[in-house]
Amino acid sequence: MALAPSGWDMAMAADAKEKKQKKAKAPAETPAAAEPKAPPPPTPPRPPADPRLSVLKKFQGKLLPKGVVRDRYNALMRRWNSGNDHGAVNIEELKALLDDWKGTREKPPRLPRP
Repeated sequence: MALAPSGWDMAMAADAKEKKQKKAKAPAETPAAAEPKAPPPPTPPRPPADPRLSVLKKFQGKLLPKGVVRDRYNALMRRWNSGNDHGAVNIEELKALLDDWKGTREKPPRLPRP
């Protein structure tokens, strides 16, 4: 008892025929594809990253305690967002703020037990 071919089987047969036809055409197209292609134009060199960003990233998403450190950070961020030159914020200011912030997070030294 023979089963009638389903639509899926017919689609598979059609795909197989298309693949055979493409393989037959492929050798005829290879000489045209063998021509050397011109290299792509060189991309301009990427400008170096701003070293201030590496220090500024360390504050992203962190909670600064209320007080002098947070006020200094807010003042620096107002200057940073003021214009294209980032308000002349220099890396020394950012590093000093980072060191002060880390200093507030240090635990006091443990005293030896008597």
